[in-house]
Amino acid sequence: MTDPAQTDVGTMPGTAAPVPGDPYQQVNQLQLTQARVELDEAGEAFTVPDASGRLPIVLLPKQPFRIRNEFVIAGAIALLVGVILDLSLQVRGGLLGVGALLVFLGVFQSFVVAVPEGARALLLKSGRYWRTVGAGRHIVPPWIVVSHVVTVREIPFNALVAETTTSDDVRVDIDVLMTFTITAPERFVFAISAPDFDQVCQAAALDAIRLLVRSKSSDEILDLTADDAELLRTEIGETIAAYGVEIQRVVITHVLPPRPFMASRESRKLAAVQRDEQTDRHALEERLLADREALERQRITAQRERIELEAANEDLRLKHLQARLAAYPQAARRDLDDQRLAVARALAGNSRAMVQVGSGGDVADALIVRSLADETSDDAPPAPRPSRATKGGAAS
Repeated sequence: MTDPAQTDVGTMPGTAAPVPGDPYQQVNQLQLTQARVELDEAGEAFTVPDASGRLPIVLLPKQPFRIRNEFVIAGAIALLVGVILDLSLQVRGGLLGVGALLVFLGVFQSFVVAVPEGARALLLKSGRYWRTVGAGRHIVPPWIVVSHVVTVREIPFNALVAETTTSDDVRVDIDVLMTFTITAPERFVFAISAPDFDQVCQAAALDAIRLLVRSKSSDEILDLTADDAELLRTEIGETIAAYGVEIQRVVITHVLPPRPFMASRESRKLAAVQRDEQTDRHALEERLLADREALERQRITAQRERIELEAANEDLRLKHLQARLAAYPQAARRDLDDQRLAVARALAGNSRAMVQVGSGGDVADALIVRSLADETSDDAPPAPRPSRATKGGAAS
């Protein structure tokens, strides 16, 4: 089955034929149509597209006078034959009965007007508009004519503006889909035909879209909102309201600027993103450098505090040592003598080496003074200075 949306819907006189595959092939093409059908076929006619894929919005009955002439003529012939010809009573009675039945059916059906669901029928009396009836079966005298059957469902309509300029002189294509309903069928059918209304609606839509595009810049046109669609609905609705039509909704389905413009816009966006990334990367590097400098300053400060603390501890230790030496001088000398004696005994027990520098007590004094040099203050008794060797220095 052929998709009606992809079927060629024809072109108006003076327009070029659509290009196959062109997404804008419906530009300036008729989308609204009307058809002439039998009144009892109106319900089916509203659902079956024509050869161009269009669904009619207005139907014109082929026979405005609803009396079934074929039934009435056949019944009249049967009655005439039954009356004129010399026939048997049974045959004559049968002809008269059939004729009367045919005449009754031909006339009775004309009193019943069936309006399909989602449509309204317009009635004329003495050639003038009388009233409108809704869906269902209605008893209408045969001298009341059904002139039109009009759909009251929402009707989609597509409008495309090609290469209209924005406020900064950028040409764009905009595709808009709107739906409308015929709220006053009598005003619509007696004021304009469906094909003519197609052109009027197309012109109103194009004019409103152009005004909207010209009020926007090239950057704003790509971000049209529901408020812009509502503005289009209001402006288009005011133009076509005189025909008894109300715009229900407008949807902006497509906005296409020129390809070079889109490429340039994408390049600018990409450059802005890259610039932001470089800025963020530079800020991160500066933050890392600042953190490293702060960490180094904290390390140096901690090291300085540690050195100062060690120096303070050493000062305190020396002060305590000096105070102890000053408080207990005899104990300090006794301790010094004990250490000298321990060193002398250690040297005397070593049979492999013997050192003599000056007198025998000078060796112990030299070793003890050197080991305690870092622990005594300048006020401690100085260690005896070793004298020159008397017999040639050292021997091993």
